[in-house]
Amino acid sequence: MATASEVPILIVGGGAAGTILSLELARHGVEARTVDKLASPTITSRAITIHSRTAELLERVDKRLIDRLQAQTIQNKGYVLHFVDGAGARSEVRPGMDFTAVDSRYPYILIQRQSETEDLIREFLREEYGRETEWDTRCTDVTQDEDGVTATLVHGDRGDEEEHVRCRFLVACDGANSRVREAAGLTREGHGYAGMVLQNMDAFLNGFPDVDDYVHYCAGTDHFVMVARLPGGFYRLLSSDRGAMAADPDPKHAFRSILDKHFDGVGLGDVVWHSKWEHKLGLAQTYRKGNVFLAGDSAHVHPTTGGQGMNCCMQDAFNLGWKLAMVETGRAHPALLDSYERERRPIAEQVLWAAESLQDVFMGHGRDIAERSRQIHDPEWLDAVVGTCSGISYTYRDYVDAPAGLTPFAGPAIGDRAPDGDLVDGRTIYHLMRHPRFTLLAIQTDDGVDISSVSQSIRRRFKPVMKTVVLDAMPDIEDPYGADPRSRFFLVRPDGYIGFRCLASEAARLEEYLEEQFTL
Repeated sequence: MATASEVPILIVGGGAAGTILSLELARHGVEARTVDKLASPTITSRAITIHSRTAELLERVDKRLIDRLQAQTIQNKGYVLHFVDGAGARSEVRPGMDFTAVDSRYPYILIQRQSETEDLIREFLREEYGRETEWDTRCTDVTQDEDGVTATLVHGDRGDEEEHVRCRFLVACDGANSRVREAAGLTREGHGYAGMVLQNMDAFLNGFPDVDDYVHYCAGTDHFVMVARLPGGFYRLLSSDRGAMAADPDPKHAFRSILDKHFDGVGLGDVVWHSKWEHKLGLAQTYRKGNVFLAGDSAHVHPTTGGQGMNCCMQDAFNLGWKLAMVETGRAHPALLDSYERERRPIAEQVLWAAESLQDVFMGHGRDIAERSRQIHDPEWLDAVVGTCSGISYTYRDYVDAPAGLTPFAGPAIGDRAPDGDLVDGRTIYHLMRHPRFTLLAIQTDDGVDISSVSQSIRRRFKPVMKTVVLDAMPDIEDPYGADPRSRFFLVRPDGYIGFRCLASEAARLEEYLEEQFTL
Protein backbone atom coordinates (compact mmCIF):
# COMPACT_ATOMS: atom_id res chain seq x y z
CA MET A 1 0.00 0.00 0.00
CA ALA A 2 1.38 3.40 -0.99
CA THR A 3 2.16 6.03 1.62
CA ALA A 4 1.78 9.78 1.25
CA SER A 5 3.90 12.69 2.49
CA GLU A 6 4.61 16.37 1.95
CA VAL A 7 7.81 18.41 1.75
CA PRO A 8 8.43 21.93 0.40
CA ILE A 9 11.22 20.87 -1.96
CA LEU A 10 12.15 17.43 -3.29
CA ILE A 11 15.61 16.90 -4.80
CA VAL A 12 15.99 13.84 -7.01
CA GLY A 13 19.66 12.90 -7.20
CA GLY A 14 22.23 12.91 -4.42
CA GLY A 15 25.37 13.65 -6.45
CA ALA A 16 27.31 16.91 -6.61
CA ALA A 17 24.42 19.14 -7.70
CA GLY A 18 21.86 17.55 -5.39
CA THR A 19 24.17 17.69 -2.37
CA ILE A 20 25.06 21.36 -2.89
CA LEU A 21 21.39 22.23 -3.41
CA SER A 22 20.48 20.44 -0.19
CA LEU A 23 23.25 22.34 1.60
CA GLU A 24 22.09 25.72 0.29
CA LEU A 25 18.49 25.06 1.31
CA ALA A 26 19.63 23.93 4.76
CA ARG A 27 21.64 27.14 5.21
CA HIS A 28 18.44 29.10 4.53
CA GLY A 29 16.43 26.96 6.94
CA VAL A 30 14.24 25.44 4.22
CA GLU A 31 13.03 21.86 4.63
CA ALA A 32 13.88 19.52 1.75
CA ARG A 33 14.37 15.85 0.98
CA THR A 34 17.05 14.37 -1.27
CA VAL A 35 16.59 10.90 -2.78
CA ASP A 36 18.83 8.82 -5.03
CA LYS A 37 18.23 5.57 -6.88
CA LEU A 38 21.68 4.19 -6.01
CA ALA A 39 21.85 1.84 -3.05
CA SER A 40 24.73 3.87 -1.56
CA PRO A 41 27.14 6.67 -2.57
CA THR A 42 29.43 5.80 -5.44
CA ILE A 43 33.09 5.20 -4.60
CA THR A 44 34.40 5.97 -8.10
CA SER A 45 33.85 8.91 -10.44
CA ARG A 46 34.99 10.37 -13.73
CA ALA A 47 35.38 13.96 -12.51
CA ILE A 48 38.50 14.90 -10.54
CA THR A 49 38.69 18.70 -10.78
CA ILE A 50 37.54 21.52 -8.53
CA HIS A 51 38.14 24.91 -10.12
CA SER A 52 38.70 28.34 -8.58
CA ARG A 53 35.12 29.61 -8.67
CA THR A 54 33.73 26.47 -7.04
CA ALA A 55 36.37 26.78 -4.29
CA GLU A 56 35.28 30.39 -3.71
CA LEU A 57 31.65 29.34 -3.37
CA LEU A 58 32.51 26.58 -0.92
CA GLU A 59 34.41 29.16 1.13
CA ARG A 60 31.30 31.35 1.16
CA VAL A 61 29.43 28.47 2.76
CA ASP A 62 31.99 27.92 5.52
CA LYS A 63 35.75 28.43 5.71
CA ARG A 64 36.05 25.04 7.42
CA LEU A 65 34.59 23.37 4.34
CA ILE A 66 37.16 24.72 1.91
CA ASP A 67 39.95 24.15 4.45
CA ARG A 68 38.99 20.47 4.71
CA LEU A 69 38.86 20.19 0.95
CA GLN A 70 42.29 21.74 0.50
CA ALA A 71 43.75 19.44 3.14
CA GLN A 72 42.79 16.29 1.24
CA THR A 73 43.29 17.38 -2.38
CA ILE A 74 46.34 17.99 -4.57
CA GLN A 75 46.88 21.61 -5.64
CA ASN A 76 47.55 21.62 -9.34
CA LYS A 77 48.96 24.59 -11.27
CA GLY A 78 47.48 23.81 -14.68
CA TYR A 79 48.10 21.69 -17.77
CA VAL A 80 51.36 20.75 -19.44
CA LEU A 81 50.73 19.89 -23.09
CA HIS A 82 52.64 17.06 -24.77
CA PHE A 83 52.41 16.40 -28.51
CA VAL A 84 53.66 13.66 -30.81
CA ASP A 85 53.54 14.27 -34.55
CA GLY A 86 53.04 11.69 -37.27
CA ALA A 87 56.77 10.94 -37.38
CA GLY A 88 56.90 10.29 -33.63
CA ALA A 89 58.70 13.54 -32.77
CA ARG A 90 57.83 14.84 -29.31
CA SER A 91 57.20 18.46 -28.33
CA GLU A 92 55.61 20.20 -25.38
CA VAL A 93 54.12 23.48 -24.17
CA ARG A 94 54.95 24.09 -20.51
CA PRO A 95 52.74 25.26 -19.03
CA GLY A 96 50.16 24.99 -21.77
CA MET A 97 47.33 26.27 -19.60
CA ASP A 98 48.38 28.23 -16.53
CA PHE A 99 45.84 28.61 -13.72
CA THR A 100 48.26 30.31 -11.31
CA ALA A 101 47.42 33.69 -12.86
CA VAL A 102 43.68 33.35 -12.24
CA ASP A 103 42.32 36.32 -10.25
CA SER A 104 41.22 34.33 -7.21
CA ARG A 105 42.39 33.36 -3.75
CA TYR A 106 42.47 29.85 -5.25
CA PRO A 107 44.71 30.25 -8.34
CA TYR A 108 45.01 26.54 -8.98
CA ILE A 109 43.03 23.37 -9.57
CA LEU A 110 42.15 21.09 -6.68
CA ILE A 111 42.45 17.43 -7.69
CA GLN A 112 40.62 14.48 -6.17
CA ARG A 113 37.91 12.08 -7.28
CA GLN A 114 34.39 13.51 -7.34
CA SER A 115 33.13 10.75 -5.06
CA GLU A 116 35.51 11.95 -2.33
CA THR A 117 34.46 15.58 -2.82
CA GLU A 118 30.81 14.60 -2.54
CA ASP A 119 31.52 12.56 0.60
CA LEU A 120 33.21 15.55 2.23
CA ILE A 121 30.24 17.85 1.49
CA ARG A 122 27.73 15.22 2.63
CA GLU A 123 29.64 14.82 5.89
CA PHE A 124 29.56 18.60 6.43
CA LEU A 125 25.84 18.67 5.63
CA ARG A 126 25.18 15.88 8.11
CA GLU A 127 27.33 17.41 10.86
CA GLU A 128 26.02 20.95 10.55
CA TYR A 129 22.39 20.42 9.57
CA GLY A 130 21.56 16.78 10.24
CA ARG A 131 20.49 16.11 6.66
CA GLU A 132 21.03 12.84 4.81
CA THR A 133 20.35 11.52 1.32
CA GLU A 134 17.74 8.77 1.11
CA TRP A 135 19.48 6.06 -0.91
CA ASP A 136 17.90 3.20 -2.86
CA THR A 137 14.91 5.41 -3.64
CA ARG A 138 13.77 5.77 -7.25
CA CYS A 139 11.57 8.53 -8.64
CA THR A 140 9.33 6.76 -11.14
CA ASP A 141 6.80 9.45 -12.03
CA VAL A 142 6.21 13.19 -11.78
CA THR A 143 2.90 15.01 -12.26
CA GLN A 144 2.10 18.70 -11.88
CA ASP A 145 -0.97 20.83 -11.20
CA GLU A 146 -1.55 24.48 -10.37
CA ASP A 147 -0.50 24.07 -6.75
CA GLY A 148 2.63 21.98 -7.03
CA VAL A 149 4.18 18.63 -7.92
CA THR A 150 3.47 15.02 -6.96
CA ALA A 151 6.35 12.58 -7.24
CA THR A 152 6.08 8.82 -7.02
CA LEU A 153 8.97 7.27 -5.12
CA VAL A 154 9.82 3.59 -4.87
CA HIS A 155 11.94 2.57 -1.86
CA GLY A 156 14.11 -0.40 -2.79
CA ASP A 157 15.27 -0.81 0.80
CA ARG A 158 11.65 -1.31 1.87
CA GLY A 159 10.69 -3.99 -0.60
CA ASP A 160 9.76 -1.50 -3.33
CA GLU A 161 7.29 0.32 -1.12
CA GLU A 162 5.65 3.18 -3.03
CA GLU A 163 5.35 6.71 -1.70
CA HIS A 164 3.53 9.70 -3.18
CA VAL A 165 5.34 12.90 -2.21
CA ARG A 166 3.60 16.22 -2.55
CA CYS A 167 5.99 19.17 -2.92
CA ARG A 168 5.90 22.76 -4.07
CA PHE A 169 9.11 22.43 -6.10
CA LEU A 170 10.98 19.45 -7.50
CA VAL A 171 14.57 19.68 -8.77
CA ALA A 172 16.01 17.03 -11.08
CA CYS A 173 19.67 16.41 -10.22
CA ASP A 174 19.46 12.82 -11.46
CA GLY A 175 22.09 12.93 -14.17
CA ALA A 176 22.39 12.72 -17.92
CA ASN A 177 19.71 10.03 -18.24
CA SER A 178 17.29 11.94 -16.03
CA ARG A 179 14.05 10.12 -15.35
CA VAL A 180 12.52 13.32 -14.01
CA ARG A 181 13.37 15.25 -17.17
CA GLU A 182 11.65 12.56 -19.21
CA ALA A 183 8.60 12.39 -16.94
CA ALA A 184 8.21 16.17 -16.94
CA GLY A 185 8.37 16.28 -20.74
CA LEU A 186 11.52 18.39 -20.89
CA THR A 187 13.73 17.79 -23.92
CA ARG A 188 17.50 17.93 -24.38
CA GLU A 189 19.24 18.29 -27.70
CA GLY A 190 22.64 16.76 -28.27
CA HIS A 191 24.79 14.29 -30.08
CA GLY A 192 27.60 11.84 -29.55
CA TYR A 193 31.10 11.88 -30.97
CA ALA A 194 30.82 9.19 -33.58
CA GLY A 195 33.44 6.49 -33.21
CA MET A 196 35.07 8.07 -30.17
CA VAL A 197 35.52 5.86 -27.12
CA LEU A 198 36.85 7.16 -23.81
CA GLN A 199 38.36 5.18 -20.96
CA ASN A 200 39.33 6.04 -17.41
CA MET A 201 41.88 4.10 -15.44
CA ASP A 202 43.07 4.84 -11.93
CA ALA A 203 46.39 3.05 -11.57
CA PHE A 204 49.79 3.26 -9.95
CA LEU A 205 52.58 4.40 -12.27
CA ASN A 206 56.19 3.40 -11.82
CA GLY A 207 58.84 5.84 -12.99
CA PHE A 208 56.58 8.63 -14.25
CA PRO A 209 59.26 11.15 -15.24
CA ASP A 210 57.33 14.42 -15.04
CA VAL A 211 55.97 16.69 -12.29
CA ASP A 212 52.87 15.84 -10.26
CA ASP A 213 51.61 19.41 -9.72
CA TYR A 214 50.42 19.70 -13.31
CA VAL A 215 47.90 17.69 -15.31
CA HIS A 216 49.51 16.26 -18.44
CA TYR A 217 47.51 16.42 -21.68
CA CYS A 218 49.19 14.18 -24.26
CA ALA A 219 47.99 14.12 -27.86
CA GLY A 220 48.98 12.60 -31.16
CA THR A 221 47.34 12.44 -34.56
CA ASP A 222 45.15 9.52 -33.54
CA HIS A 223 45.22 9.36 -29.76
CA PHE A 224 44.91 11.31 -26.49
CA VAL A 225 45.77 10.48 -22.88
CA MET A 226 45.54 12.62 -19.75
CA VAL A 227 47.75 11.87 -16.73
CA ALA A 228 46.98 13.38 -13.31
CA ARG A 229 48.26 12.44 -9.86
CA LEU A 230 45.46 11.68 -7.38
CA PRO A 231 45.48 11.60 -3.60
CA GLY A 232 46.38 8.06 -2.60
CA GLY A 233 49.52 7.86 -4.72
CA PHE A 234 47.93 6.59 -7.93
CA TYR A 235 47.15 8.41 -11.18
CA ARG A 236 44.05 9.13 -13.23
CA LEU A 237 44.52 8.17 -16.87
CA LEU A 238 41.93 9.28 -19.40
CA SER A 239 42.24 8.12 -22.99
CA SER A 240 40.44 8.80 -26.23
CA ASP A 241 40.95 7.30 -29.65
CA ARG A 242 38.94 5.88 -32.53
CA GLY A 243 38.32 2.56 -30.88
CA ALA A 244 41.65 0.73 -31.12
CA MET A 245 42.21 0.99 -27.38
CA ALA A 246 38.66 -0.07 -26.64
CA ALA A 247 39.16 -3.18 -28.76
CA ASP A 248 42.22 -4.19 -26.78
CA PRO A 249 41.10 -6.81 -24.21
CA ASP A 250 43.88 -5.68 -21.86
CA PRO A 251 43.29 -2.02 -20.85
CA LYS A 252 46.69 -1.84 -19.16
CA HIS A 253 48.35 -2.74 -22.44
CA ALA A 254 46.27 -0.17 -24.29
CA PHE A 255 47.17 2.65 -21.92
CA ARG A 256 50.82 1.65 -21.81
CA SER A 257 51.06 1.75 -25.60
CA ILE A 258 49.97 5.41 -25.59
CA LEU A 259 52.09 6.42 -22.61
CA ASP A 260 55.13 4.98 -24.40
CA LYS A 261 54.63 7.47 -27.21
CA HIS A 262 55.13 10.38 -24.81
CA PHE A 263 57.34 9.14 -21.95
CA ASP A 264 60.21 6.70 -21.56
CA GLY A 265 60.36 4.00 -18.92
CA VAL A 266 56.88 4.37 -17.39
CA GLY A 267 55.56 1.19 -15.84
CA LEU A 268 51.90 0.55 -15.14
CA GLY A 269 51.26 -0.94 -11.70
CA ASP A 270 48.11 -2.08 -9.91
CA VAL A 271 44.81 -0.86 -11.33
CA VAL A 272 42.42 0.73 -8.81
CA TRP A 273 39.50 1.29 -11.21
CA HIS A 274 38.70 1.15 -14.91
CA SER A 275 35.70 2.35 -16.94
CA LYS A 276 34.76 2.85 -20.58
CA TRP A 277 32.08 5.01 -22.22
CA GLU A 278 31.07 6.88 -25.37
CA HIS A 279 31.24 10.65 -25.30
CA LYS A 280 28.00 12.64 -25.58
CA LEU A 281 27.03 16.28 -25.68
CA GLY A 282 23.66 17.75 -24.77
CA LEU A 283 21.87 20.88 -23.54
CA ALA A 284 18.26 21.07 -22.39
CA GLN A 285 16.06 23.41 -24.38
CA THR A 286 14.66 24.75 -21.12
CA TYR A 287 15.68 24.25 -17.49
CA ARG A 288 12.18 24.51 -16.12
CA LYS A 289 8.64 23.34 -16.63
CA GLY A 290 6.19 24.69 -14.10
CA ASN A 291 7.62 23.90 -10.68
CA VAL A 292 10.06 21.25 -11.96
CA PHE A 293 13.67 22.41 -12.49
CA LEU A 294 16.73 20.77 -14.06
CA ALA A 295 20.17 21.20 -12.52
CA GLY A 296 23.53 19.68 -13.31
CA ASP A 297 23.90 16.83 -15.79
CA SER A 298 20.14 16.51 -16.21
CA ALA A 299 20.35 19.89 -17.98
CA HIS A 300 23.71 19.66 -19.74
CA VAL A 301 26.44 17.18 -20.64
CA HIS A 302 29.65 18.00 -22.46
CA PRO A 303 33.19 16.82 -23.15
CA THR A 304 35.38 16.18 -20.12
CA THR A 305 38.22 18.36 -21.39
CA GLY A 306 38.92 21.22 -18.99
CA GLY A 307 37.31 19.42 -16.06
CA GLN A 308 34.28 21.71 -15.96
CA GLY A 309 31.39 19.27 -15.54
CA MET A 310 31.11 18.84 -11.76
CA ASN A 311 31.89 22.53 -11.25
CA CYS A 312 29.10 23.69 -13.55
CA CYS A 313 26.69 21.28 -11.83
CA MET A 314 27.55 22.59 -8.37
CA GLN A 315 27.28 26.20 -9.51
CA ASP A 316 23.82 25.50 -10.97
CA ALA A 317 22.82 24.40 -7.48
CA PHE A 318 24.32 27.48 -5.80
CA ASN A 319 22.37 29.71 -8.19
CA LEU A 320 19.06 27.90 -7.81
CA GLY A 321 19.34 27.17 -4.10
CA TRP A 322 19.09 30.67 -2.66
CA LYS A 323 16.36 31.61 -5.13
CA LEU A 324 14.20 28.61 -4.22
CA ALA A 325 14.78 29.32 -0.53
CA MET A 326 13.73 32.94 -0.74
CA VAL A 327 10.61 32.15 -2.75
CA GLU A 328 9.62 29.18 -0.57
CA THR A 329 9.94 31.27 2.62
CA GLY A 330 7.94 34.11 1.11
CA ARG A 331 10.82 36.59 1.19
CA ALA A 332 11.01 37.01 -2.60
CA HIS A 333 8.52 37.08 -5.45
CA PRO A 334 8.13 33.87 -7.51
CA ALA A 335 9.39 35.78 -10.56
CA LEU A 336 12.87 35.48 -9.07
CA LEU A 337 12.92 31.84 -10.20
CA ASP A 338 12.66 32.94 -13.84
CA SER A 339 16.24 34.19 -13.59
CA TYR A 340 17.66 30.70 -12.98
CA GLU A 341 17.49 29.49 -16.57
CA ARG A 342 18.16 32.96 -17.95
CA GLU A 343 21.49 33.02 -16.10
CA ARG A 344 22.63 29.40 -16.03
CA ARG A 345 21.83 28.19 -19.54
CA PRO A 346 24.25 30.70 -21.13
CA ILE A 347 26.92 29.54 -18.67
CA ALA A 348 26.40 25.97 -19.87
CA GLU A 349 26.88 27.25 -23.42
CA GLN A 350 30.21 28.82 -22.37
CA VAL A 351 31.24 25.54 -20.75
CA LEU A 352 30.38 23.69 -23.95
CA TRP A 353 32.43 26.17 -25.97
CA ALA A 354 35.54 25.74 -23.80
CA ALA A 355 35.19 21.95 -23.61
CA GLU A 356 34.68 21.54 -27.35
CA SER A 357 37.54 23.96 -28.11
CA LEU A 358 39.91 21.83 -26.04
CA GLN A 359 38.36 18.69 -27.46
CA ASP A 360 39.21 19.87 -30.98
CA VAL A 361 42.85 20.37 -29.99
CA PHE A 362 43.41 17.16 -28.06
CA MET A 363 40.84 14.73 -29.44
CA GLY A 364 40.50 15.89 -33.02
CA HIS A 365 41.69 12.49 -34.14
CA GLY A 366 42.88 12.21 -37.72
CA ARG A 367 43.79 15.89 -38.06
CA ASP A 368 47.38 17.03 -38.27
CA ILE A 369 48.79 17.66 -34.79
CA ALA A 370 50.59 20.85 -35.86
CA GLU A 371 47.32 22.34 -37.09
CA ARG A 372 45.49 21.36 -33.91
CA SER A 373 48.19 22.64 -31.55
CA ARG A 374 48.41 26.05 -33.25
CA GLN A 375 45.51 27.30 -31.10
CA ILE A 376 47.53 26.73 -27.93
CA HIS A 377 49.88 29.55 -28.90
CA ASP A 378 47.07 32.12 -29.18
CA PRO A 379 47.17 34.06 -25.85
CA GLU A 380 43.70 35.53 -26.31
CA TRP A 381 42.19 32.08 -26.85
CA LEU A 382 44.13 30.67 -23.88
CA ASP A 383 42.94 33.45 -21.57
CA ALA A 384 39.34 32.83 -22.62
CA VAL A 385 39.60 29.08 -22.06
CA VAL A 386 41.33 29.37 -18.68
CA GLY A 387 38.85 32.01 -17.52
CA THR A 388 35.93 29.82 -18.52
CA CYS A 389 37.31 26.57 -17.13
CA SER A 390 38.19 28.23 -13.82
CA GLY A 391 34.74 29.82 -13.68
CA ILE A 392 36.23 33.19 -12.78
CA SER A 393 35.16 34.81 -16.05
CA TYR A 394 31.51 33.74 -15.69
CA THR A 395 29.24 36.77 -15.66
CA TYR A 396 25.48 37.31 -15.82
CA ARG A 397 25.80 40.95 -16.91
CA ASP A 398 24.23 40.20 -20.31
CA TYR A 399 21.34 38.24 -18.80
CA VAL A 400 20.18 40.46 -15.92
CA ASP A 401 17.99 43.51 -16.14
CA ALA A 402 20.23 46.44 -15.19
CA PRO A 403 18.15 49.55 -14.38
CA ALA A 404 18.54 52.45 -16.76
CA GLY A 405 19.66 55.89 -15.74
CA LEU A 406 22.09 54.99 -12.98
CA THR A 407 25.32 56.98 -12.79
CA PRO A 408 28.24 54.94 -14.18
CA PHE A 409 31.32 54.39 -12.06
CA ALA A 410 34.26 51.99 -11.88
CA GLY A 411 34.14 48.48 -10.45
CA PRO A 412 32.31 45.22 -11.16
CA ALA A 413 29.06 45.57 -13.08
CA ILE A 414 25.65 44.20 -12.18
CA GLY A 415 25.86 40.48 -12.93
CA ASP A 416 29.63 40.24 -12.42
CA ARG A 417 31.32 38.09 -9.81
CA ALA A 418 31.99 40.10 -6.65
CA PRO A 419 35.79 40.08 -6.20
CA ASP A 420 37.59 39.19 -2.99
CA GLY A 421 40.34 41.20 -1.33
CA ASP A 422 42.45 41.49 1.81
CA LEU A 423 41.46 44.14 4.37
CA VAL A 424 43.88 46.08 6.56
CA ASP A 425 42.46 44.45 9.72
CA GLY A 426 43.45 40.96 8.51
CA ARG A 427 40.00 39.92 7.34
CA THR A 428 38.93 39.39 3.74
CA ILE A 429 36.01 40.81 1.79
CA TYR A 430 34.61 37.30 1.35
CA HIS A 431 34.78 36.80 5.12
CA LEU A 432 32.25 39.63 5.48
CA MET A 433 29.92 37.87 3.03
CA ARG A 434 30.05 34.44 4.63
CA HIS A 435 26.32 34.13 5.38
CA PRO A 436 23.24 33.10 3.36
CA ARG A 437 21.78 36.61 2.92
CA PHE A 438 22.49 39.43 0.51
CA THR A 439 25.39 41.70 1.48
CA LEU A 440 25.05 45.45 1.05
CA LEU A 441 28.65 46.61 0.68
CA ALA A 442 28.68 50.34 1.45
CA ILE A 443 31.91 52.12 0.50
CA GLN A 444 32.39 55.41 2.36
CA THR A 445 34.52 58.20 0.86
CA ASP A 446 35.18 61.73 2.11
CA ASP A 447 32.50 63.26 -0.17
CA GLY A 448 30.48 64.43 2.82
CA VAL A 449 27.77 61.77 2.49
CA ASP A 450 27.27 59.68 5.64
CA ILE A 451 26.61 56.37 3.93
CA SER A 452 25.76 54.68 7.25
CA SER A 453 22.89 57.10 7.79
CA VAL A 454 21.79 56.80 4.16
CA SER A 455 21.56 53.03 4.45
CA GLN A 456 19.96 52.96 7.92
CA SER A 457 16.35 52.89 6.79
CA ILE A 458 17.15 50.33 4.08
CA ARG A 459 18.92 48.16 6.65
CA ARG A 460 15.93 48.26 9.01
CA ARG A 461 13.44 47.30 6.31
CA PHE A 462 15.44 44.52 4.68
CA LYS A 463 17.43 43.11 7.60
CA PRO A 464 15.86 39.61 7.24
CA VAL A 465 17.39 39.24 3.76
CA MET A 466 20.38 41.55 3.87
CA LYS A 467 23.47 42.27 5.94
CA THR A 468 25.07 45.72 5.66
CA VAL A 469 28.84 46.20 5.74
CA VAL A 470 30.33 49.72 5.73
CA LEU A 471 33.96 50.05 4.64
CA ASP A 472 36.15 53.09 4.12
CA ALA A 473 37.40 53.64 0.59
CA MET A 474 40.92 52.43 1.19
CA PRO A 475 43.21 50.88 -1.46
CA ASP A 476 42.30 47.37 -0.26
CA ILE A 477 38.70 48.09 -1.29
CA GLU A 478 39.34 50.24 -4.34
CA ASP A 479 41.70 47.73 -5.96
CA PRO A 480 38.93 45.14 -6.48
CA TYR A 481 35.88 47.47 -6.48
CA GLY A 482 37.18 50.50 -8.34
CA ALA A 483 38.31 53.96 -7.26
CA ASP A 484 35.79 56.81 -7.15
CA PRO A 485 35.55 59.96 -5.01
CA ARG A 486 31.85 59.31 -4.35
CA SER A 487 30.35 56.98 -1.73
CA ARG A 488 28.60 54.01 -3.33
CA PHE A 489 26.76 50.73 -2.80
CA PHE A 490 27.35 47.22 -4.14
CA LEU A 491 24.59 44.72 -3.37
CA VAL A 492 26.07 41.22 -3.48
CA ARG A 493 23.80 38.20 -3.92
CA PRO A 494 24.07 35.06 -1.76
CA ASP A 495 25.92 33.32 -4.62
CA GLY A 496 28.55 36.05 -4.79
CA TYR A 497 27.45 38.03 -7.84
CA ILE A 498 26.59 41.73 -7.99
CA GLY A 499 22.81 42.17 -7.90
CA PHE A 500 22.71 45.97 -7.90
CA ARG A 501 25.03 48.95 -7.58
CA CYS A 502 24.60 52.70 -7.34
CA LEU A 503 25.98 55.85 -5.78
CA ALA A 504 24.93 56.65 -2.23
CA SER A 505 23.11 59.65 -3.63
CA GLU A 506 20.96 57.20 -5.62
CA ALA A 507 19.90 55.18 -2.56
CA ALA A 508 16.25 55.60 -3.51
CA ARG A 509 16.91 53.52 -6.64
CA LEU A 510 18.45 50.79 -4.50
CA GLU A 511 15.38 50.78 -2.27
CA GLU A 512 13.14 50.51 -5.33
CA TYR A 513 15.12 47.50 -6.51
CA LEU A 514 14.86 45.79 -3.14
CA GLU A 515 11.11 46.43 -3.03
CA GLU A 516 10.75 44.79 -6.44
CA GLN A 517 12.76 41.74 -5.41
CA PHE A 518 11.54 41.10 -1.88
CA THR A 519 8.14 40.90 -0.22
CA LEU A 520 9.08 42.25 3.22
